[in-house]
Amino acid sequence: MEFGMWVTIIAFGLFYLRLALLRSQKKREIREQALAVKRQGKGAKMTVDEEHLPGYKVTSWVIIVVAVVLMLAGMMARQSASFPAWAQEYWYVGTALGAILFAFGFK
Repeated sequence: MEFGMWVTIIAFGLFYLRLALLRSQKKREIREQALAVKRQGKGAKMTVDEEHLPGYKVTSWVIIVVAVVLMLAGMMARQSASFPAWAQEYWYVGTALGAILFAFGFK
């Protein structure tokens, strides 16, 4: 495998790691809230809405769109001969930056 592919794999690994951390943090918060409600007694109820939300939210659609454009541009530079030679050689930079930026578009 070439160097650019490894950089891209690591970048997407960091993206998935960040999403997993966000999900686990959300589950921990729900567990702590459920424990607090349990300690309050019989009359208290936990809000149902927060339980069924995904473990992450989009913080900025602008960041998401820029990240997707970077990833697509990187992949197009890898596959297409219409890009300049330097862009074809360093296709992984746009793809990896897009993946890392995409990770920070969620909260």
